[in-house]
Amino acid sequence: MDKNEIRKLYKARRKNVSDRSIKEKKIAEKLLRELRCAKSVFIYQSIGGEVSTSAIIDEIKNNKKVYVPEVCGTEMKLAGIDGGYADKPCDVTVVPLIAFNETLDRVGFGGGYYDRYLSRNSTKSIGIAFDEQQCDEIKTEPTDMALDMIITPTRILEKRCE
Repeated sequence: MDKNEIRKLYKARRKNVSDRSIKEKKIAEKLLRELRCAKSVFIYQSIGGEVSTSAIIDEIKNNKKVYVPEVCGTEMKLAGIDGGYADKPCDVTVVPLIAFNETLDRVGFGGGYYDRYLSRNSTKSIGIAFDEQQCDEIKTEPTDMALDMIITPTRILEKRCE
């Protein structure tokens, strides 16, 4: 399958996840543990069938600097939820995804925004997803950036030390 076929198939899978609220709560609990030591977090605002981030943002906004993406041409700015913009990368970037594999590769929406951002900035990248989004047929390109971690309701996948 090419990436467009993966996007179509896995968007539908993601949209039809059963027990969504229970699974999202498990993902949020794991992610919040990972964010414990972070002072700043760049996190997407969920749309469509993405893992919801609204409760996560509500939980962290009082004790961390929280930024959300603002697309400007081919780049993203980190817009503060209380105004202003980040002048440096955040400690952690929570990345949306449509599909992922065991080696922490992801298929996003195809604009390359997060790949460009992650290639230029030092930040811990964490994808959040449902187990149903795992796809082992992802073919990567040189511009694709693997994540540091992917959190699902049942597990945490992390880069292995070499």
